[in-house]
Amino acid sequence: MERLLGAVRARQRRQLWLQGALLGIALGLVLGVAGGFLGLVSPTAGRWLVMLAPVVGALLAVGFGVGLSLRTVGDDARTARLIGERHPALSLDVLAAVELERDRQPGHSELLADAFLRQMDARAERVDVATVVDGQRLKQAGLVLGGVVLVLGVLLVFAGSRWRVGWNKALESMNPTAQAEVREPITGDIELTYRYPAYTGLAPRTVPGTNGEVSAPAGTEVQLKTRSDREVERAELVVNGETLPLVVTGKRELTGSFVAKKAGGYHFVFYGSGRAALATGPDIPLNVEVDTPPQVQLLTPAAELEVDPGQQVVLKYEASDDYGLSGLALVYRMPGAKEESRVALPRTDGRRDKNTYTWSLDTLKAQPGDRISYYIEARDNDAVEGPKRGVSRTQVLRIYSAAEHLRAALQKAEALWGRLVDHLADRLEGPEREKVKDAQKVASAQSVDTSGLSLVADMRALAQELSRERDTPNELVTALANIADKVGQRVRATSDFRRVYLRTQQRHVGNDFGTGPRLSALVTEEINEVEKDVLYLESLLDRQKLEALQELAKQLANERRELARLIEDYKANPDEQTREQVMQRIQEMRGRIQELMQRMAELRQGIRDEHLNAEALQDMMKDQDMTSALDDVERLMREGKTDEALAKLQELSMQMDDMLNGLNDAEEEFGGEQYPELSQKFSQFMGDLEKTAQEQKRVADATQAIRDQARKQNQDRLSERGKAMKDELQRQLEQVQKNYRELREDQLSSRASRPLEEAQAELENARNALKVDDFDLAAEATQRASEAAQQLASYGEQQRSLDEMYGNPPDVRRQSAQLAEQLEKDARTVEDANRKLQSLFPPPGSQLSPQEKQQLQELAEEQQGLEQQAKGLRQQMQEMEQMAPLFGQEAGEQMEEIGRRMGEAAQRMQGKDANRGHGEQQAALEGLRQFQQQMKESQRGKGKGRGLPLPMGMGRGQGNGQDPREKVEIPDEEAYQAPKEFRKDLLDAMKEGTPEKYRDQVKRYYEELVK
Repeated sequence: MERLLGAVRARQRRQLWLQGALLGIALGLVLGVAGGFLGLVSPTAGRWLVMLAPVVGALLAVGFGVGLSLRTVGDDARTARLIGERHPALSLDVLAAVELERDRQPGHSELLADAFLRQMDARAERVDVATVVDGQRLKQAGLVLGGVVLVLGVLLVFAGSRWRVGWNKALESMNPTAQAEVREPITGDIELTYRYPAYTGLAPRTVPGTNGEVSAPAGTEVQLKTRSDREVERAELVVNGETLPLVVTGKRELTGSFVAKKAGGYHFVFYGSGRAALATGPDIPLNVEVDTPPQVQLLTPAAELEVDPGQQVVLKYEASDDYGLSGLALVYRMPGAKEESRVALPRTDGRRDKNTYTWSLDTLKAQPGDRISYYIEARDNDAVEGPKRGVSRTQVLRIYSAAEHLRAALQKAEALWGRLVDHLADRLEGPEREKVKDAQKVASAQSVDTSGLSLVADMRALAQELSRERDTPNELVTALANIADKVGQRVRATSDFRRVYLRTQQRHVGNDFGTGPRLSALVTEEINEVEKDVLYLESLLDRQKLEALQELAKQLANERRELARLIEDYKANPDEQTREQVMQRIQEMRGRIQELMQRMAELRQGIRDEHLNAEALQDMMKDQDMTSALDDVERLMREGKTDEALAKLQELSMQMDDMLNGLNDAEEEFGGEQYPELSQKFSQFMGDLEKTAQEQKRVADATQAIRDQARKQNQDRLSERGKAMKDELQRQLEQVQKNYRELREDQLSSRASRPLEEAQAELENARNALKVDDFDLAAEATQRASEAAQQLASYGEQQRSLDEMYGNPPDVRRQSAQLAEQLEKDARTVEDANRKLQSLFPPPGSQLSPQEKQQLQELAEEQQGLEQQAKGLRQQMQEMEQMAPLFGQEAGEQMEEIGRRMGEAAQRMQGKDANRGHGEQQAALEGLRQFQQQMKESQRGKGKGRGLPLPMGMGRGQGNGQDPREKVEIPDEEAYQAPKEFRKDLLDAMKEGTPEKYRDQVKRYYEELVK
């Protein structure tokens, strides 16, 4: 029994040693082969790996033979259990025999124990040890070794030469002395000839007398020519482990070539008549220049640009490559597109290209709010490794969306509205309203003044910002500007008087001399103003939200029509592409409907019930159930039932129309319940404005008839006398104009430049007027020219006096004296022409009959009545201003200017000056028409005149509604010349004359038009 147990343990240990040896050999072989390949890159690392291969293999064998033996080979009991497991017939008898032999208990029968042991010894003799110890693991280790040998053999068959080179390098690194002896240079200077790839466009280049170091692009053929330091029978060139034969001529001359594929090195190997190498040269560096990808820059436009759907975008780009470009493309991606789209761009042959491309967005079918990403792509002409790709930075085109701009504007305006509410709360809780005031608290409230002025400045800035954008509601811009003006006045008044109150308190403690109540009154006035503005601005913002919903509903209707068109196209020509377009458009409409529902929810939360029954509108949306209808359309299209889909789409159209009508009705009545008195006053004001304009036109027409009759009576006399002196006047004015043109800038002081320009311009106007026999205009222009000429003469005399005073050189004094004399002479000439022209005209009213004078007097009285009506209109505006910020300072000044013009017209007419009276009437009438036009534009969309009155627009001068990207045609030279008929009409209009206060402005205006 003991022999069996010992034999089992011995076999176990033997198999573990064999298993470890087999695995160690396999691991050693792997490390040895790996060390050879590693030697190509790092001989030292390869050497260490080769040296470690047998050590690691031996350690693995010892680990199995010793370490695992201690863990797996057990004592007699453990071995007995193993035998029992392998031979079930022995079962537990072996273990029982071991335990009985090891520990016999007193009182047991010795005879029976000995008999049992002898029986077990006999049975153990028949047990084969090989059946007890499992040899499967040993077989697996043998298979592992066999597989490793097979794999390594195949690897060495294909890469044996490279492995040998690396193995040799690793072995050579073990003996530095021998390596130094073998690695000495064995050739002379090396002549290199580069034949570059065709795509580089580089000519072949020969470099003589080098040390052999190669630097060239990938794919370059390198031809070598050198001389060995000894006679050789054959020679090889080893390039990155690849052996290439060299041509040996005369046993010393060596030639060969290789293609530079990747960086590394090469060396020479010499052979004699035998197979052993005579000498191996040192490694020579092989540098492969990297063909870098193209460099691309997108110069313009900016990184993110907002454009219209059909706009053209000019792309300016620049691309370069070290050897050449093979293609340029514009790459862009539409929202929701699965793949990018490409547009080939023009290019020039060469290494650098700088060009522009006009990208038309018409074909993209972009929707408002879409973001189109794009970049420029360039590819080089690398024919060796394949074309490389370079791209510019990715930029974005944002399709203009009026809805998004309006939403952003409303967000900014709502933020300011919130600050206005906070300012109101601060004023309501302020210490200024207390009867007994605490000076310290009043002083601390100065921060409210500061924040209020900051709010006013931000409102004004936002109004200016929005006025420069297109599609921004003019009423919102005007309301912000009006509120900023009115609130700003109130806040500044409070702030200024607060300082007065505090100074009074500092000087007279306990006695404010009435400044306290006055401060309270100013704060109360400010509170009333802010309360009015808060309520009106809130209503206006709610109205803008409702208009945004209307616009979104209109977009839905347009998309519904486009969807119907696509279904019709699919019905006429059923194909998969059209069907996919239909399905995509259905998904887009579903998104729009969800957006509408979300915006409706936002509206219901943010709008007041007195403005709109938002819950009823939301219920209407639910009743329409447009999403369900769209689902039915999609289902019918998938089933191929186009007729039923079109019918369902028509039902959806009717639902959308009902919703849009509901929004339109809500917008029409918006604010009417909150501002009934204001709406009534506004309607009355618009009617009175129209009536005043009509009456002013009637009176102006009657005045014009009287003026024309007087002008006709004086025309013949004026023409006859004027023509007699026309030629002489032309000659005089032309000579003076010539003298002025010959003046140099250094002859007079800088102050004389303006009167000189005015004199020249007026002389030109006078000469032009004389050419067309317009003696009225000629007289006015000559009078202004005479005034400018007198100023020039005085400047000339001043210059002469200064030269005399400072004792300048005689030549300078003589020139200044001559100049002063000439300017004085020119001034007298112009004044003489002026007197001649003024003598042609009779005094005002001298040509009117008594009846015409009576009619003109009656018209003057009516004109005075119109002046009172204008004052009444201004009073109505002020009353409405107490209720809402409808009119700003500009509107008030406009109406005051209209009334002033009417008063001027009445005064002129009372003085029997029909010409100038009619001119003032025309100015007043034009002002009324402009005021009416601005009022009508501000009340857009209020067809029935009900609902919330909107602020009067600030006019086109503020830039609102202007599109800065609108293309303008550059006029040619002829475009600046007005037609002769138009110029004649303007000259006639100037005969009416102008009031002294506005003479210069009107003069410059007409000068520009007549040129």
